Amino acid sequence: MDKMERLLLYRNVYYKLGDDFMKLSFYIFALIFLMLSGCGNKVKVAGRVTFSDGEPLNTGRVVFENDQFYYYGNLQKDGTFSVGVYKDGEGIPRGKYRVAIEYAFVTTPEGQPTEQLLIAEKHVSTKTSGLEYDIQERTTNIHITVEKPEPQNRKR
Repeated sequence: MDKMERLLLYRNVYYKLGDDFMKLSFYIFALIFLMLSGCGNKVKVAGRVTFSDGEPLNTGRVVFENDQFYYYGNLQKDGTFSVGVYKDGEGIPRGKYRVAIEYAFVTTPEGQPTEQLLIAEKHVSTKTSGLEYDIQERTTNIHITVEKPEPQNRKR
């Protein structure tokens, strides 16, 4: 094999490896892009909790629960919330969830919670709230309306 044949052989091998490398690089880049672009399994869930008169519920947290998962988002002063796996707003896996409101207590002027509920007791448990959502979209915005407690049932 003379020098020219060796050069042609090396060049062919180089281009063949280069083509394979380019294809592999493209697939790796495409996979990373899809993972980062939100094609994963998590859905951003946010919303607002109000009473039937439109007044926002400004304390507590919204719980999303199914047989495998339990997630929550803290309520803000304007009644808004966002749910996450490790932190608010991060998103949760797609699926069907039962929803409840926890820690919605009247607070003292010093900011300490009392035993008096701000909402009807049925909303405190995912078993009794009657709130269920099928979370599938990339971003889900939920408006939850809760009832105020009956005067005789204000203690928990």
